[in-house]
Amino acid sequence: MREMLTMRNRLTVALGIMTTVVAVALVAQTDVSGNWDVEFDTEQGATSATMTLQQDGEKLTGEMATDQGTLAFEGTITGDKVAWVVEVDAGGQFIEITLEGTVDGDQMMGTLDFAGYGGGDWTAKRAQ
Repeated sequence: MREMLTMRNRLTVALGIMTTVVAVALVAQTDVSGNWDVEFDTEQGATSATMTLQQDGEKLTGEMATDQGTLAFEGTITGDKVAWVVEVDAGGQFIEITLEGTVDGDQMMGTLDFAGYGGGDWTAKRAQ
């Protein structure tokens, strides 16, 4: 009987450790901090940009540099999902461009929406 209780205790401890390891692995956050080369494919054509991201837990901040200037933004990362909003001046009218995507190692891809006035796709690769 005593051996059975000891075996049960060992099994309980082992299962607890395994559950903790699996939970930590599932919660592990993808790190997107750094510099990225970005390509946009929209109804208006293709264009490129560079982007710098800083990550603090699930909070993202960054800057995107295009041929029309540099834009700061804030967003989120949850698991492998990223999202942020960039506000651009379109001739005196500000438009929010929403970008959503998925991170896969040193690459990201997703969609963008021009406040309901069109959209497109984007891809990014970590800059070397």
